[in-house]
Amino acid sequence: MADKTRSEEPSEPEQPLEIEIVYTEQEIAHKLSHYGLNQKSLLANLEVNVDALQKYTLLEKEANNLFLIDLKNALHNWPKSLDLSQFTQQINQLIFLWLNAIQNGLSIQNILNCLSGLESNSLFSKENTKKLHLLLFDMVAETTQQYQQHQLDYSLNFDQYTQLPNANLILSALEKTIKEASPNQFIALFSIQFQIARNRPVFSHILTINLSQKIASILKQNIATDIILFHSGNLQFDLLIPDLNNTSHLDLLAAKINRAFEEILLLKHDSVLVTPFAGAAVIQQSAKDSLDLYENAKSALENAITKHQQFVKYSESIEEELQLHNDLESKVLEAFSTDSLTLFFQPIIDLNQSTCAGAELLLRWCDDTGDNVYPSVTIEILNKVGKGKLFTRWLINSACRYASELIHEHHLPIYLTINLRAEDLYDIELQHLLLQTLALWKISPQDIVLEITENGFLEYNETSLSVIQSLSDNGFRLALDDFGIGFSSLSRLRTMPIDLIKIDQSFVRDIKHSADDFEIVKSIAMLANSLGKEVLAEGIEDKDCLDLIKQMKIHKCQGYYFAKPMPFEQFVTWAKQHQPT
Repeated sequence: MADKTRSEEPSEPEQPLEIEIVYTEQEIAHKLSHYGLNQKSLLANLEVNVDALQKYTLLEKEANNLFLIDLKNALHNWPKSLDLSQFTQQINQLIFLWLNAIQNGLSIQNILNCLSGLESNSLFSKENTKKLHLLLFDMVAETTQQYQQHQLDYSLNFDQYTQLPNANLILSALEKTIKEASPNQFIALFSIQFQIARNRPVFSHILTINLSQKIASILKQNIATDIILFHSGNLQFDLLIPDLNNTSHLDLLAAKINRAFEEILLLKHDSVLVTPFAGAAVIQQSAKDSLDLYENAKSALENAITKHQQFVKYSESIEEELQLHNDLESKVLEAFSTDSLTLFFQPIIDLNQSTCAGAELLLRWCDDTGDNVYPSVTIEILNKVGKGKLFTRWLINSACRYASELIHEHHLPIYLTINLRAEDLYDIELQHLLLQTLALWKISPQDIVLEITENGFLEYNETSLSVIQSLSDNGFRLALDDFGIGFSSLSRLRTMPIDLIKIDQSFVRDIKHSADDFEIVKSIAMLANSLGKEVLAEGIEDKDCLDLIKQMKIHKCQGYYFAKPMPFEQFVTWAKQHQPT
């Protein structure tokens, strides 16, 4: 999918919930009394002054406004004689019409001009007309204020585009549901966070609005009518299930929602694939703690997202896991801010010359207990908290600094490879950052190989194409890492400016014992060679494996058979021992 900047408007929001303002007979009677109007006398002598009605509105610019016409027609059809009940109905009809007119842009002055056509023809009290007009004008002001307050309350508590109640109403709805529930009744909160597929890391606010509307529509079609749906945040929805028969129904609901979002969603001007992650919590009426239910559902959702599981039900162990994960996040952030992350070097061997040709830079960090933390976990945390781009800058600068030291101080003709994040391929500033850093450390693009991990590869669209091509045009060599375990198509491999294919160690390690793995590695090597790509085999752990690799015309490799990843100083010593004599 091409990621283009579009000139578009969000889809029209659904019509907001109708706000109705009506008065009771008692309220109308009280108002008549308050303004000194005799109820019996007034209602028997009301009429519409057609000439006045025309005079007040004829010359107005809004005279042809449909809402004004509706209001005038209602006044033209005013009954000759009516009782309090009928009078109340007529007033409520007028209120509906003038609020509708005001909502659609008609001036309040024209509303008042219209109402001035309603007069009292009582011979005994001409003052009744003035009092009546004062009453009506006051009701216009009163109902307009009430309507605006309703609108304000609605905007605070409902989403403008999906018309669903928002997060402000969840707790009150939970409290009401718990209060009204019967003994031993189960109540559940089902929280869903939709994530846009990684091939769309950049998307507009307009796309989010249209996508929210589409998601809301699909959810409504897939949930029971008694379930209350909330739009509680950015692509986040909550389902309040007031009467859960069995907790296993939550698993069925999660499965149903997952199936509903398996296909790409077609929007007005776009198409998007989303993944729902869900967490749920259940509470009995006897517990009577709405806040616990809410927080437990959110904890389950966070756990689902953290573990990349599509559905998680709350349990006490989740809190412990989340606490451990939050502690780890804090430690990673502290390590990054204090420059405590380190890079290890795994040698890359040139089999033709039996020398060290380069090294792959691998992130290493252990927490305060001495346990090593997987690089993927560290990078995922940095991405999650918005430090991903800063990490890329740190990685590039570190790699260039080490490369400069290897070349200029130790006189080792060795290149270094670094893994780019998938998101980096959407950064049009990446090439400028690389070139500036190379110039700072006085090295060339050939000294740094940029690895793209296949299973984290982004959609090959116009943005990523432009970034990848610009890197290649500026002399950088590109490697496709972990080849064979991802989803890159052969046509993409043929058209992309890839220089090096790294065959994943999961295929290489057991080629001595697995005929299938042997044939896979052999086929990848033949394919790469036919396309003019260099091949590197990862995971060489013994001599038998190495001998088989040599038979396949693979000339670069790395693995524990040669050396494990090591700190920079140790690598310098090792590399000097493995240079041409």
